[in-house]
Amino acid sequence: MINYRFVRVNTIFLTAALVLLLPAFAAAQAVTTELTATEFFDPMNLFGNGSVGTYINPGTLTCPGAQPTGNPMQPCPPGSRMNFRGVSWESRVMSLSPLLTGWFYNEGNNNFDAHGTGQVWGTFRIELDAGGVWEGSWTADRSKVEDVWIVRVRGVGRGRGGAVDGMQLHFTEVAPMPTFIPIVWLGSMDAEILAPPSR
Repeated sequence: MINYRFVRVNTIFLTAALVLLLPAFAAAQAVTTELTATEFFDPMNLFGNGSVGTYINPGTLTCPGAQPTGNPMQPCPPGSRMNFRGVSWESRVMSLSPLLTGWFYNEGNNNFDAHGTGQVWGTFRIELDAGGVWEGSWTADRSKVEDVWIVRVRGVGRGRGGAVDGMQLHFTEVAPMPTFIPIVWLGSMDAEILAPPSR
């Protein structure tokens, strides 16, 4: 026989417990913030807004099946593959949020075919103007559309210090580059920042 009084008391108890625990469950959920940003790299001031960014280290170059040309704008003979390792550069990331505004340091590698398309990968560090840094890694695909090379980047990082300490960063970026060897670009970034629970 069902004891309805027992069931009613337990139902009331469970309902009260859930009401009391809901704030704790809500606090235990990660908070996600979606942001957009722009990456600027223009060391020769081609955009006319002042010099921004620089190559820090040219890295090492191999031209599988050929010898490097010595020409920085055509490092391998036309029709040759081109592999760089350890290239590093500095650019600027600007957002409406201080969580994604600062200097963007990258070290990258690539395996390109004769058309300058292929895989790119590396590590990054964003030193935020407001304090703290993002550090992580990224991968990218470089393709050619008519006379422009398009780089599609996917990155993930972790915050250290400042307001981003302990947070996670996931981003994608699309950066059109008008030259075979990148000398200028303006990338569009979409980012997702995850704050740990109870932050």
